[in-house]
Amino acid sequence: MDNLKKALYLLLVFLVLGTATGLALMIFVGNSQSFGFLTGTALSTILSFLWLIGARIGLKKNALVLLGITLGGFPLRLVILAVFAFGGLYLFKMNSTFFAIAFLAGTIYSLVVEVWFLNTVSVPGRKKLQ
Repeated sequence: MDNLKKALYLLLVFLVLGTATGLALMIFVGNSQSFGFLTGTALSTILSFLWLIGARIGLKKNALVLLGITLGGFPLRLVILAVFAFGGLYLFKMNSTFFAIAFLAGTIYSLVVEVWFLNTVSVPGRKKLQ
């Protein structure tokens, strides 16, 4: 559970940095770009927190269940991405380039945290990656 808290804190760091960047874009660049960046940050954060909920459930079972939860959530992530992307384009008039930049950065950061977390799950008889 200690690593789960560390993963939560690492994901909260991205949320704070992404929100601060989105607000700075609003002040210096414009609303369209900031809405795109904030929407991309929000989407990647929501998907990361969905993974955290699945990881918490998977920790009570075993590492294969945890890996299955991580991979099984991919179709759900695609559906949520489509809703955010189309909703943001038509409702918020967001800039899709800034949305893509924020979403890609959040996804890569979340992937690094997920791989770190899966590597630190203690399974007897298995060497951890170095």
